[in-house]
Formats: sequence, C-alpha cells, structure tokens
Amino acid sequence: MIIIKDELFFNEEHRNCFLYDGGEDPIISYVTRAKGETIYINEKHSRIFFLIKGRIKFTYMTKTPIVFKEGTFILLPRGCKYVMCAEEDASLVIVRLHHRINFCNHFPLEMLFELNEELKINTSTLTPLQIKTMISIYLDNLLTTIASGLKCSHLHEIRQRELLYYLRAYYSKAELIAFFAPILNEDSTFAELIYQHYEAANSVAELADLTHYSLSGFKKRFVRVFGISPHAWMKKEQAKKIHYEINCTQKSLKEIASEYNFYSMSHFNIFCNKMYGVSPSVLRKHTMCIVSMDKTSDK
Repeated sequence: MIIIKDELFFNEEHRNCFLYDGGEDPIISYVTRAKGETIYINEKHSRIFFLIKGRIKFTYMTKTPIVFKEGTFILLPRGCKYVMCAEEDASLVIVRLHHRINFCNHFPLEMLFELNEELKINTSTLTPLQIKTMISIYLDNLLTTIASGLKCSHLHEIRQRELLYYLRAYYSKAELIAFFAPILNEDSTFAELIYQHYEAANSVAELADLTHYSLSGFKKRFVRVFGISPHAWMKKEQAKKIHYEINCTQKSLKEIASEYNFYSMSHFNIFCNKMYGVSPSVLRKHTMCIVSMDKTSDK
C-alpha cells in the first residue's frame, strides 16, 4: 500500500473550520493498536471496521468472541459493549454510519430488512466480509487523504456514501443482509421517516406531528434511535445549513436569519457564536478573505 502525502495548502484554515472532522468522534478515522492492547468500548454509533493489518479478537456483549482477520471488515452496531484485543499489531480504518443508510437512491437499508422477511437468512451472528479489490482501492485513497491531513466532515460524508454504493455494487444481497444484520430492524424505518420530514418542521412538536407520533412517544423513540434529543439533533442539522448559507450564498445575514426563523439579529448572533465560536459577520468576513486570497494567488 503506497501512501502519498501531498502538501495541504490550507492546513491551518482547514483545522479551524467548523466542518473539520478531527474531534473525538470523527466520521472516518485511522487507528493502530499494539499487540496485546485491550480496549473496552461502548459504542454510541454503528461503525464499520476495516482491518488493514494484523489480527483482532472482538468479544461482543455476551456472545462468543470473534476473531477479526486482516483483509476483512465487520459492522459493530450502536449501543453494543465489546472488548477489542489485538492479537497482533493492527491498523484499522473505521467508518461511522449515520442513521440514514442508502446504498443508492433506489436502495435504502429498509429494503434489506424487507427482503430478509422472504429470504430468512440467519442474522444471529456478526458476519465479516472480505475486502474486495474496489474496497481496497477505496481504502488506499482514504488513507492518502487522512495522511495529508484532509479531514473535512463534508468530504467524509461523501466518502461514506461512496462506500455504501460500492457495497451495493460488489456484494450480494445475501451478504449485505448478513453483514448489516445487527441494525436491520424497525428503527431504521423510523430514522428514514425523520429524514423525510425534518426539513418541513420548525420544532420538535411539528416533527412529531408530521411523523404521526405523540410528543412524549416521539422523544423517547428519537433518543433510542439517534442517541441524542430531537431538539439537539435539529439544532445540529440547522447549523450545517446555516453555515452553508453564510459561506456559499450571496444572501444577506438578515435574510438568512429571517429564513431560519430567528426573531432578531441578536438571537442569530447568539446562535452562531454558540455553534461556530464566532458571529455570522466574522464567519462571512473570514470566508471572503479566503476567496480574495485565492483569486490573488491565481493571477
């Protein structure tokens, strides 16, 4: 495996960006574990583990330990407790899965759940899959961008969708059912329902109404499926959209504040300072300076 570490020209700017995926829970990460190292983990998100090198033993909840071999990948579901012990020096690429999993526009995760109602494939154990040629190429590219320091959450979300498309293209439906078995349940349908309706809702109560749940029942199920409150989740989604509006459109800050139902510019400033660490005017000014510098460098 050859990793080319090209120079990243906007390194400092990138690390300070709101979308920098370098926190405690990145969408995509590369980790190493020394022989004999044991780690106890309680997952908040479902993740796919690709074992690039080495050998690892997983003890998943109270089930029989699974030996995870080099050249394979495995899915560990949200909420599971497990022990990971490296039987050899190991390196892994880890991809966190969001709650909306679409293999392509015509094949959401729910279709596997419905398909297995007919196929009746045994889904009682965690099932590793072999890393095929296209997945290996995909992982090489991921490692190259990670090595260069490029860790944009927007890029990582694109790469996550790319991975799901490759799984759809290069693995059979039976393999996918067995692999995704730990998260094939009615909760995936609920998550899809949320993504279909949340943009039309201005509050948690409105979203509960659009999905035909009582408010109390909605909140309980939402926390069980997404791991955070619906209010906190909607704020995060709103923050992503507003960040785009400020950085990538010509709309005035007053227009943006109005479109997202802030009752005053002061309220909008408080929101931006809390979510991005700066006011909306500072955020836009910083973006304009970067664009100006880029244009100057092109001359």
